[in-house]
Amino acid sequence: MNTDKKKGEGLTIGKLIKELKKVYPDISTSKLRFLESYGLLSPKRGINKYRAYLKDDIKRINFILKMQKEFYLPLDVVKEKLKSKEFKEYMKEGKDLKNLKLDLGEDFEKEQKNKYFTHDALNKKMRLHQNLLEDLMDHNLIEYKNENGKIMINSGHVDIIKMVRELSRFGIQVKHLKMFENFAIRQSSFIQQIILPLMISSKKEHHKKGKKVALKLEKELCVLYEMLVKKENRKFLKKNK
Repeated sequence: MNTDKKKGEGLTIGKLIKELKKVYPDISTSKLRFLESYGLLSPKRGINKYRAYLKDDIKRINFILKMQKEFYLPLDVVKEKLKSKEFKEYMKEGKDLKNLKLDLGEDFEKEQKNKYFTHDALNKKMRLHQNLLEDLMDHNLIEYKNENGKIMINSGHVDIIKMVRELSRFGIQVKHLKMFENFAIRQSSFIQQIILPLMISSKKEHHKKGKKVALKLEKELCVLYEMLVKKENRKFLKKNK
């Protein structure tokens, strides 16, 4: 990825997305903005108020995306790794990320072996509001299981929990989010219908193509949904200005 820009110039979010797609085809402006809202990024703002991604910002983004794509780490763990010695070496010396798997330590090893957090550990780790996890489980917005009397929550859903916690600051409760799950189910069913002929084929290459099509459609439909929501909000704001 070409990141050679004049010092202080940086890339706009549009140009950065175009470069990142060469390595991460599913990246989007929404994804970068989410990482920023999560506290993982803090790009500078130009005089025109637009984000300007400098070389260190781009290296940081690459680190985050690599950790997710190759090591399947949830964002909370990635956030901790951004404070690590390995990350500082990577930023300073351009250390090869392929070698970082050996340096990720016990957190990574534990995460790979155990894909679930206990209810109590997750509550303590994320400092959640009372009954938030119970509400999410009652509304089937996160996966969990009962293991020897302990409630174990799928670690892959930490980002969902984080997002719901952020939304609660606007007075949005878990029960309000059920419509989004219903929409997600319908959207997923729509994608499944499209790729079904590929997935029921006896040919492995068809299965592989089906997975790629599913990932592509997930991304494109989410972008379309974002655009439609923005369109309706702009109409409302214009009407009530």
